Amino acid sequence: MEFAKGLTPHTILILVDKSEKIVTMGALFQKMNFKVVTAISLYEALKMIDQEMPHLIICDAIIADGTAGNLYDRMQQQALFKNIPILVLVANKTKEQLSPLRGRKFAGFMLGKFDGRALTTKVKEILEGHGDISPFFVPADQCHLAGDCTLAINAKVIGRVGDQMVCQSEAEVDGEAALLCQPMDKSKGPALLKMGSNVLKAGVLYNLFPMNVIRGSGRGWIGHLPEINLDAINASTDGRRVMFYDPKPERFEQFKKVLAGYEIELIHAGNLQSAAAMIIRESDGTLGCVYLDELPANSSGIAIKEAIARMNDKARPPVIAGTTSLNAKSTREIRFLKKPFGLGLLVESMDQAFKSRTNFAEGASANIEVQFQTPAKLLGLDETGGIVQLKFPVVANSKLYLTHPVLNELWGGKSEVRIISAMRLENSNVWQAKFENFAAQGSKSRYWERLAKQIAQRLVSASA
Repeated sequence: MEFAKGLTPHTILILVDKSEKIVTMGALFQKMNFKVVTAISLYEALKMIDQEMPHLIICDAIIADGTAGNLYDRMQQQALFKNIPILVLVANKTKEQLSPLRGRKFAGFMLGKFDGRALTTKVKEILEGHGDISPFFVPADQCHLAGDCTLAINAKVIGRVGDQMVCQSEAEVDGEAALLCQPMDKSKGPALLKMGSNVLKAGVLYNLFPMNVIRGSGRGWIGHLPEINLDAINASTDGRRVMFYDPKPERFEQFKKVLAGYEIELIHAGNLQSAAAMIIRESDGTLGCVYLDELPANSSGIAIKEAIARMNDKARPPVIAGTTSLNAKSTREIRFLKKPFGLGLLVESMDQAFKSRTNFAEGASANIEVQFQTPAKLLGLDETGGIVQLKFPVVANSKLYLTHPVLNELWGGKSEVRIISAMRLENSNVWQAKFENFAAQGSKSRYWERLAKQIAQRLVSASA
């Protein structure tokens, strides 16, 4: 099976005895588009191996709490990790450095002082053995999984601007894509869309399609879409402003600086009383959403929850709350994020909140729920998701839905994936896309072992 060059980003674990080495090597490999994870002890490294399932480990011969030999022996104890290559950095040809390496099959050695060019050359040489896929990749036919599947984007048709149909969706569309627009309302017919383009307004993504090239029975309802004014959207709101409750000003300042890079403006509320007052005062649409850090269980925490719940749906800004409580359950009024959560999840949650605040003139928008669908072929699975093949590119970082009856069952009824990369197969007219399953964002080894076990059980049942 042939794969597009550079399709799968390789993951490298750097295990060294000094943090300054991590900075130097990390920058080197990130420029090469590798995902870099780091550790400065054997204990940390073993946790990262379980979490990330790296494709290569670069390890000092001697580390703070062990040796490269100790790492090798621990990895040999688990079948899942025993074939991960280890490249050892040997600073000096001393007995202390060399003894732990004897009798073990390492992928290679780098002797002497650090040489960035020689190291990158050696790393490329080792990873070429994996090609353009993960070393854990398993073809779909080996898993007895059918190749036929569907990629879909959730969207909402909101109207038209001139001769362009306007949709609000969760992903950019490519101009070369031919997409089946399938309304959730079965009384409305489907339509084939082509020549899509994308517009970003107030942090919200819109897809535009020329109406004169739309085909199918859906042309009937599409022809009656209301005229809208994209420039008027969100005119009554600052869009990406967030009231951020955090009793620690220094932590707020850190978040303010980081989130500014995502064009998110934070407004500080240092206590719950001022937070409640600001929510009520600015409930006219000037706040894109509200973030509350660790709501206390006492009366002040209960009071703000009740105040939010009493607000009507149109006035209430979306509320996100960070919590360490295992019992916190998200409701219509508050979405809880269990700590520790990554920056990506916080930004994504805020983006969803901003989208839910999108305003159109009363009665002017159609708001027809649809899915953009396209056929694809499942090529195989790996520790983060897998690879599909299709006839046109999808946009990296897009959130899509992969429909495959058996695979969705193995994923516990889930279908949401994120596109990591999409590349054209050399000398062909087909594209391949590497996707991540959102269920694999925790421990990749646990996800992969659970999936492999389920596939093995299916194979046993099929042969019985």
